[in-house]
Amino acid sequence: MPRLLSSVALALIAALAVPAQAAVFYSNDFEATAAGMSGAGFLAGSQGFSAFGFGNQYFRNASTGNPAASSVLGLSLGSAATSVTLNFDLAAIDSWDGANCCGPDFFNVKLDGATIYSKNFDIFGSPSTGPELTNLVYGPDIAVSGWGDQGYKVALSLGNLAAGAHTIEFFTSGTGWQGGDDESFAIDNVVVEGNGVGNGQLPEPGSLALWGLALLGAGAVRRRRA
Repeated sequence: MPRLLSSVALALIAALAVPAQAAVFYSNDFEATAAGMSGAGFLAGSQGFSAFGFGNQYFRNASTGNPAASSVLGLSLGSAATSVTLNFDLAAIDSWDGANCCGPDFFNVKLDGATIYSKNFDIFGSPSTGPELTNLVYGPDIAVSGWGDQGYKVALSLGNLAAGAHTIEFFTSGTGWQGGDDESFAIDNVVVEGNGVGNGQLPEPGSLALWGLALLGAGAVRRRRA
């Protein structure tokens, strides 16, 4: 095989074989800033939750309404990403009623306007369970008004995300939702991560093909001139 064509083939193989690389697109423990967050919510002391994996501060949302106003995380990806995950600590603060007389009280997550998670939490039975949840604490008098409180690690899949802007909304809902110091939630240790390719740019097959044809054409011209 002529040297130029061999180089072209090797370059194409290398471009196609660029390994996926893990990347963190957002990370915040809210100890110093709420950067990246908008909408409802505020930095607050985590009180007793600090003994269960939370930091000294978390991002709390005490909005009323059904649905209540969202805390919104904005992301801007420079390139496409695969196998993206959202991990965070959730504090379900005070009298979440679940399926009893005064519920339901749902915690929800939306990705780009589409609901990807919704669960009815309560403090009057036992910790909520699911493959996405790791229980951190379930008991009385941890924060705010002295009701029962809950803390969980939450792991959600966001799938593959295109390059560009994305929003992740955290909010509550339910006909029994009260908000304020009766019921609220907080998030902490938020991490969004996934896989990129090379420098984060995912090569398009069509672009690779055109690039290869151009180099092959250059090789043909070189042979004719020889």
